[in-house]
Amino acid sequence: MSENLWSLAGDALQSRANHLAWVRRVGKGQREEYTYRQVYCFSLNLAKKLRNLGVEAGDRIGVLCANGPEWGASAFAAWKLGAVLAPLHIGNSDDELKTQAQALAPKLILYHGPDRGLNNTEMIELDDALDASEDARDSPAAASDEAVRIYTSGSTGNPKMVKLSHNNIMSNVLAAASIDIHIGAKDRFLSLLPLSHAMELTGGMLLPLYQGSTIVLPRVLAANEILEAMVDEKITLVIAVPRLFRNIMLNMKKRFHEGGIALGAYLALLRFTPLRMRRVLNWPIRRKVGGDIKCWLSGGSRLDPEIGQFFRDLGLPLIQGYGLTECAPVVSVQEQGDPLVDSVGKPLPGVSVKIHAADINGAGELWVSGPNVMLGYVDDIQTRETMEDDWYKTGDIARLVDGKIVITGRSKRLIVTESGKNVYPEDLEVLLERDHELKEAGVLEVDMRPAAVLAVDPPDQEMKAKEIIKHFNARVSSHNQIVRYAVVEELPRTPLGKVALKDLPKIFGQFEIRKG
Repeated sequence: MSENLWSLAGDALQSRANHLAWVRRVGKGQREEYTYRQVYCFSLNLAKKLRNLGVEAGDRIGVLCANGPEWGASAFAAWKLGAVLAPLHIGNSDDELKTQAQALAPKLILYHGPDRGLNNTEMIELDDALDASEDARDSPAAASDEAVRIYTSGSTGNPKMVKLSHNNIMSNVLAAASIDIHIGAKDRFLSLLPLSHAMELTGGMLLPLYQGSTIVLPRVLAANEILEAMVDEKITLVIAVPRLFRNIMLNMKKRFHEGGIALGAYLALLRFTPLRMRRVLNWPIRRKVGGDIKCWLSGGSRLDPEIGQFFRDLGLPLIQGYGLTECAPVVSVQEQGDPLVDSVGKPLPGVSVKIHAADINGAGELWVSGPNVMLGYVDDIQTRETMEDDWYKTGDIARLVDGKIVITGRSKRLIVTESGKNVYPEDLEVLLERDHELKEAGVLEVDMRPAAVLAVDPPDQEMKAKEIIKHFNARVSSHNQIVRYAVVEELPRTPLGKVALKDLPKIFGQFEIRKG
């Protein structure tokens, strides 16, 4: 096993010198391409620049830039010197960035694009004229040393700074590389999530580079560009939040509805064909989304089982993963063809899980232990609140079925009504979003009852929302029914693209539909 993240990355970059590491789509059919050797040289030259600026082992180095070789070279250069990577979320506002930078307190901040008014910044320059003197030096970092410090407010607020070691992340990369997807040099990853988050850092950069794959950067994060990139670049793997896959599903359903009787018969044939044959017969559908799909992985929040079943019926390989920043981040990944559609799979090799204080249905808080579990938070009090010996308390409610994890909700989001009934907001959101008139839903507690913020396109937003709530309430028990709701065009989002739950109460107060 590699000693640290620099040796893991450096060995991979040197072994495939002329293979493409990153492809950046820049519009009008143009692309920028960067080889493994170029990224290796970029990293070493940037490491020399940092050394000349006085960076030493243990110093924190901020990174503020979009996904791409600039981000990768910054990370590798920091790890080359034994420094600690301190990502800044480029999607945050200027004020949020300043707060984040103040909390992380980096020695300097590397940036590409605007510096956003931050202090002590250095521009990232990509130079592939390798200086051999830097090449001779190994990283001083030990596997147990801190490698990354991630500022996370999550979707519910409560800012924390997570400390991940080299071994935390390396163990996660190596365990993920061993699962049945079999990632290799012919694979092409579509990079959609920000690298300032552990999910993309581990699964969207380190894993593909370790396996010799190519990372493709879309021109913009828009639905049309994402679909075009899938086809043009022959994308084989996509890691994204459930919202993307829901949008793809709705788009497909619309086209299927317009396709007539013959298409309906074809889809029915697919649904009742064995999975192995389904993946041969579905070529006309696969061609529309890239053709060479090996795996689509949904993570970040719960995936509606109906979405998973929709793609499975078509023979498209959508699976779920589960993880948290504190676990570097992957805990489990679903196997392809898993008959338990709602499962997030078995834990990765080396990772252990257990259900704490299970109820009569076997559901309780999920605890995780393994080499991927963080060193701790910067705040020792926060660490003591969430760690029990070697076990990390996830705050997620789950049960185990044949060793597979099924997530049912967040303990902190649980709503207990006046009559003592438990309401799980995640379940209500999934049911609400099965209405195609609804873009997205966020459920919150108001006066000990579930309320909702609904994202609905104009025109006639209030009328559409009223019908959505009417149909929803007709399908659920009384304690799950929603009486109060607000309507907006878009829900607030975190930099990862999840709903910013901490902002829902304010938005609900501003946009509630009053009965009159």
